[in-house]
Amino acid sequence: MKKIVYIEDDPDIATVIEMALGDIYQLMVLMDAHEIAEKISHFMPDLILIDNYIGLKKAADVIKEIKQADKLKDVPFILCSGSSDIHTLAQEMSANAYLEKPFELADLYTIIKKVFDGHIS
Repeated sequence: MKKIVYIEDDPDIATVIEMALGDIYQLMVLMDAHEIAEKISHFMPDLILIDNYIGLKKAADVIKEIKQADKLKDVPFILCSGSSDIHTLAQEMSANAYLEKPFELADLYTIIKKVFDGHIS
């Protein structure tokens, strides 16, 4: 079973994602960015889904911290955001893909599958 980390500070969204993905993937939901690289490195995910803001931290800063850990540097990630310039933000962070909020669960499943299948790099 593939492992996914979902980093989201909104408890309602986190709960929906947990229900949507929890039976398909081994899922870790983190609602803050405190010692995030350490928490994630113990889980060793195959994919990271991250909201653009985790509390006061931007996803770009959180991803930079995560990618500094050698064993996490190649883990793909998908940026999730309601920002109107999500495409630009995703490019600037070198995200493997992005998903604009609000999104349909079918779109979430599709983008995850595409990243896992290597159709999006």
